[in-house]
Amino acid sequence: MKRPRTPGGIRTSIIGLLTMIGIVLLSATIGLAQRTAQKGSDIDGFRELRWGTSIDQSSRIYQDMQFEKYVISDGKEEPWKVYVRRKENGEIENVTFDSIEYWFKGDHFFQIKAALHSRMGPRTLVTKAESAFDKMSARLRNRYGTPSDHKVDYVTELIVVVREATWVVDRSAITVKYEGTGRTNEDLFTLTVQEKPKR
Repeated sequence: MKRPRTPGGIRTSIIGLLTMIGIVLLSATIGLAQRTAQKGSDIDGFRELRWGTSIDQSSRIYQDMQFEKYVISDGKEEPWKVYVRRKENGEIENVTFDSIEYWFKGDHFFQIKAALHSRMGPRTLVTKAESAFDKMSARLRNRYGTPSDHKVDYVTELIVVVREATWVVDRSAITVKYEGTGRTNEDLFTLTVQEKPKR
């Protein structure tokens, strides 16, 4: 046989319910405040390297860093130097990249470029590269808002889709780019984080 509830017992359960609702609302507000605070957070380099770090300083910070190649950007300027790390942790924002390159203009660290290659298989509807592009785009959109530049191009010859979005965050620009499969049956996702050129 059930005992009838006393007015004090009902009051206690209402107070408990209101307390739980208050805690849930407070947690949601704190989470929103943290996301808003992140939106304005500055990106001043990549991992331990700050924009402008010299090659010598970078080699002391990452002792496994080695020269990879030159890239000619403009016939009038010195070629850019590209370095890689032998023991690189390829994970950025829960996406594991095949390679991460550290770019130097003169003796000035100014950019990283991470690449993820994947292939279209017989049962593949969405490749690793395309899925990574979608995940990274969603995270960046959530953190920094609408991209300052976004475009989708359709290249003929078996319809290759190229999707690209760029966010400008204080001193840096973040670009994600997906190049769909073509005749080679391979696609590519690249993440480029670079120092914003000074005007």
